[in-house]
Amino acid sequence: MESLTIRSLVRDYLQGLLFAGHKSIVLEEEVRPILRSWMLAARRGGVAQVASSPTPEAEAGSLDSVALPGSVTSAGAEEAAEPQQEPDEKLFFRPAGRTPEEIREQSRKLLLNWEPLKELGSLRNIPVWGDGSPHAAMFFVGDAPNYYDEQSGKPFSGEAGVKLDEMLRAMGLDREKIYLTHMVKLRPIVPHQTLNNRPPNAAEISRSLPMLEFEVSRVRPRVIVALGVIAARGLLQRGELPLSAYQEIKNPQFSGIPVVVTHHPSYLLRTTELGERRRLWEEMLHAMEIAQIPISEKQRGFFLPKKKQ
Repeated sequence: MESLTIRSLVRDYLQGLLFAGHKSIVLEEEVRPILRSWMLAARRGGVAQVASSPTPEAEAGSLDSVALPGSVTSAGAEEAAEPQQEPDEKLFFRPAGRTPEEIREQSRKLLLNWEPLKELGSLRNIPVWGDGSPHAAMFFVGDAPNYYDEQSGKPFSGEAGVKLDEMLRAMGLDREKIYLTHMVKLRPIVPHQTLNNRPPNAAEISRSLPMLEFEVSRVRPRVIVALGVIAARGLLQRGELPLSAYQEIKNPQFSGIPVVVTHHPSYLLRTTELGERRRLWEEMLHAMEIAQIPISEKQRGFFLPKKKQ
């Protein structure tokens, strides 16, 4: 446990330097192989084996500095020390902070300097991080922010958000009792952009998944609700199937947590068909059952035909 504690302290210290504006630091020869072993172990999901002398990779690089998490060194030391990021290499997003407020603020800062997304050049630079209870039983995921989300800094701030709030009230909930976020935290760029939007593409989703995994690990909800087909594809990774196909998957999970797939709230802006509204409501009831939230008889009767007297 001591080594994990030391690693945590070092990580927090480096993150603090990064957010203070530092891009690199000078290291003693003995320190480089230790940090490198931690970094490689984290990427591989294993346990670090601390070398007693510099590793061949460190000697070959002959570094005078090391890049801080989420940064790029000014002299290209990162490239000399480590091969270029492979598209399928496991990425990790680990902001510092001890309270939910600190973690949220550090996450926003790290997001804007995170190379896996920056190098795509296809996303705007106004972060919209998740919002709600840090201990929510229900965790809702949309696709990406829109214009109104950027303006408010919170997810689901437009017309679809109004519909979502109506749905939550019918469930006996509000935004303070759930956690609400997007698959991609930055709004995708389109030419001549004003209010217009586009869904995030596969690369944007893939490189944003570590952020969602981090959020889920912090909240540890009982159920995740995928709002729309883009969110379902990102969470469940079964390709470009239609929403109905994702709804038929048995026991879907993300990070070991049950997933319920339903329509995006904007769907309610386009349909008044009672049967479709009832189906969406049944999916919400199913999510409430998984989350162990009590359901009243009145709630179970929403959108059902009235019984004849």
